[in-house]
Amino acid sequence: MHTTDQKSERVNGGADSSSSESFYAALSEIGQLLVRSLEPPVLYEAVIEVLERRIGARLVMVGELDRGAAWMQRIAPARVANGMADIYPERVPFTMARAAFWQGEPQVEADIRHTQGLEMFRPAYIRHDVTAAIAVPVLKFGEVCAALVIRASHASFFSARMIELLQQAAASIGLGLEAHEQRIRLLQSVRDEARQRCALRLLSEIIKRVTHSADEQTLLIEACRAARCIGGYRTAWIGLLDGNSGPLRLCACEGSADGAGIGSRLDLADARMVDTPALLAMSTGNAQVSHPPATIDACCPADVAITDLGAVLALPLRVDGAIIGVFVIGAVQADAFSTVELQVFSEMAIELGLGIQMQRGHAARLAAEQDLRFNLQHFRTILSKQYAGILVVSKDQRVKFANEAFCTLFGLSQTPAELEGQPAELVYSQLKQAYKDPEREWARIQEILARDEVVKGDEVAVKGGRIFLRDYTPISIDGEPQGRLWHQRDITEQKMHEARVERLAFYDVVTGLPNRRLLFELLEQARTRASQQHSLLAVGVLDLDRFKSVNDTIGHGGGDHVLAEASARILGMLREADVLARFGGDEFALVIPGLDSREQLDVISRCILQALRAPFNLLGEQLYLSASVGWTLYPIDESEPEGLVRHADLAMYAAKEEGKDRGALYEPAMELEQLRLQAMRERIAQALQQSHLQLLFQPIVYIDGLPGLHGVAGMEALLRLGDNGEELISPADFMHVLDDPQLARPIGRYVLDEALRRCQSWMQAGFPIPVSINISTRHLLHPAFFSDIDAVLDTYPGIMDLGFGVEVTETGPSMDHARAKVVIEECRRRGIRVGLDDFGTGSASLSHIQQLDIEHIKLDQSFVRDILSDERNMAIAAGVITTARMLARTVIAEGVETAEQGDLLASLGCHQLQGFSISRPMPAEAVPQWVAGWVPPASWAKLVNERQSLLAGQPDGR
Repeated sequence: MHTTDQKSERVNGGADSSSSESFYAALSEIGQLLVRSLEPPVLYEAVIEVLERRIGARLVMVGELDRGAAWMQRIAPARVANGMADIYPERVPFTMARAAFWQGEPQVEADIRHTQGLEMFRPAYIRHDVTAAIAVPVLKFGEVCAALVIRASHASFFSARMIELLQQAAASIGLGLEAHEQRIRLLQSVRDEARQRCALRLLSEIIKRVTHSADEQTLLIEACRAARCIGGYRTAWIGLLDGNSGPLRLCACEGSADGAGIGSRLDLADARMVDTPALLAMSTGNAQVSHPPATIDACCPADVAITDLGAVLALPLRVDGAIIGVFVIGAVQADAFSTVELQVFSEMAIELGLGIQMQRGHAARLAAEQDLRFNLQHFRTILSKQYAGILVVSKDQRVKFANEAFCTLFGLSQTPAELEGQPAELVYSQLKQAYKDPEREWARIQEILARDEVVKGDEVAVKGGRIFLRDYTPISIDGEPQGRLWHQRDITEQKMHEARVERLAFYDVVTGLPNRRLLFELLEQARTRASQQHSLLAVGVLDLDRFKSVNDTIGHGGGDHVLAEASARILGMLREADVLARFGGDEFALVIPGLDSREQLDVISRCILQALRAPFNLLGEQLYLSASVGWTLYPIDESEPEGLVRHADLAMYAAKEEGKDRGALYEPAMELEQLRLQAMRERIAQALQQSHLQLLFQPIVYIDGLPGLHGVAGMEALLRLGDNGEELISPADFMHVLDDPQLARPIGRYVLDEALRRCQSWMQAGFPIPVSINISTRHLLHPAFFSDIDAVLDTYPGIMDLGFGVEVTETGPSMDHARAKVVIEECRRRGIRVGLDDFGTGSASLSHIQQLDIEHIKLDQSFVRDILSDERNMAIAAGVITTARMLARTVIAEGVETAEQGDLLASLGCHQLQGFSISRPMPAEAVPQWVAGWVPPASWAKLVNERQSLLAGQPDGR
């Protein structure tokens, strides 16, 4: 209580009476008050005491603003001395404050006795010798929330320095208020989190009760007990319906004396039950929260009604979807059940309903089996034949039963019969010796025995590398503990199988290398280390050149052997920290960390390629292979792992295009080229839909007098892209699209239909000229290839009388020679001519002439182009022509651009020619006119006569 003697109340000292030291001391003490984190009323009282003691302030008061009532309510001093109430009013109206005060400015009244609006306080000012006053606003979070009021006998007391001091004091009070509110908010957050944890813990405990309760009644009692003891709620009770619509019977209750009210019933038709949370929860099927008045007799059974509850939560209980009762929890706090808690409690009600359902099912089984009791002999008969080791210990801690498998698992010298009756402690000590870590397992056994709860799937490491799976089950009959059962089985083989499965998930079966999945994990780790160590990380993709021919030649088994040896050779070139993985097929990935320069990578790349050039020995044969490898360097290439591998793959394809058996480093231009190729694919797909693909036709002519219309053997259909209305684009720019998995067949069907349609139009015009078309390898080997052939022949039935041919390329990216042989033989059986295009560019062309049932071969233009100036090309051409003639195959030379080339090929025995010197590709409409005007060069006639003379065995001219 503040008391003021007559002397101190008479006169304040002037502003000068307070020294600078007093000002600083006052501010220092107020600062120390903030450190103590006082409650606001205590803080106010302490600040008043400091101001009165240090600077001689008098009649100091602190009031908080009640904006709703428009009053300033005095908070400090909390108690005033007798006769001082008039100068320390309980409330002061807002109207006394000027506008500047609400903007945070102090309000100084120098002549308070004559200030308008304060007449009601004038007698008090006169009685206490007050002539001046100041009200300093206290701001909390930028808003005026309180006022510091000081009265003085003279206006001079409120000097500029004094006002500044008081403003600082008010600011300190504001800081204290802000800190206090922040503490309140933090504490509320902590309380909310604690409540949520409590609710989750309660849910966990309910789930445990559901799992471990012996019967339904125990479950209900334990649920209520958990709500009261774990959740900390005032009361909890569970009522279940008698029948579908009978009264609500109280089955369990916590919070009333001695379980009062158990078994009592609530009549749901009672008027008092209307709008109670219990009835609403059961009628709506949703959780209900109620904030009851002082008494809530209708919220609980009469015997357990509690009068000090602030909130009640009712949760409907369901079994098999039907509501069978209600779980009611009462709390003292009105805000006890937040949204989060409601969600958790709703889950709790579901679990409790499931527990009731389980217990009722269990009770039904017990009722059906109530006359059955534990039959030891039957128990022995069953368990003795188990492969798992079983040990049963009685409640008096002696071995009740052990089977043969148990003795075998632990290598015990005693028989099961000899173990029976022995102290369990003795048997446990024998088992201890079999464990890999005896002390650890012995402690685990003691822990299990102490808890005496069900244990499932406890893995145990045993000497010799074996692993056991241990289960522990307490045995009780009619709720009475009878002992415990240990169940253990050897899962060593299972764990080894799991390890093998794990290895299959991350390692390649053929080579034992990491697979694609593991590679990306290792690459991500290496990428992180490279960033931390500021070193270069090389990522490579390596592909064996022409490996498909290896599989075709020696089979997939031999191919796997080659892959395994190739991976071993590469590993021999790598360090322990390097990674080699198999992507699939003949493609490998490499991760080389810790590089300092590109030159290091070049050396590694050359060593790997050199290792793969050495011959592979298989079944007494030597195979020679090479490889192409693409690289990218991180962090020069800052891509993610997938991007690094993709860039290395682009570089690998660039190495193949440069001639194979080499390495290449990724450059951004490679990705641009990939984008160009993808754009061309999309362009072709669009052109196919919009009919922008066109066919041109180039003649193939006889040079040795064989019959034909004007010496014309046929026309080859050549595909062109004409989607821009300007110059047609040749297949050289979109060759990669022709064997695309999605586009190969649609393009092939278009070419078939268009070529045969044009061929039929020539026939109808009197020019029966056969046509040949190029078929992609992928379309040729497609299961529906002959369906496409039959469909187009049905549309143009006259074509087969004239005949048409297909040409395939032996070097197609998807060529399967075994499958191709079957398809070509079927084509020949149907009367379709088959030719081998681009002959001489593949790896096994001569063997394919013999193996494949082809009619003709096309000598690739790369041999024809320089045949006049390059003796090697002429020798190759002569050899191919001679070999083909010996095998009764026709040879067509393509790319003949000069008459001299044609003459030379004719002299070598070539049958037919095709090229610019004969005719450039032309539209279908121009074919009849060209055929009608075609005249073979005169030089060919001389060659024909010479050949006929040789065949007749006579000199020329006779």
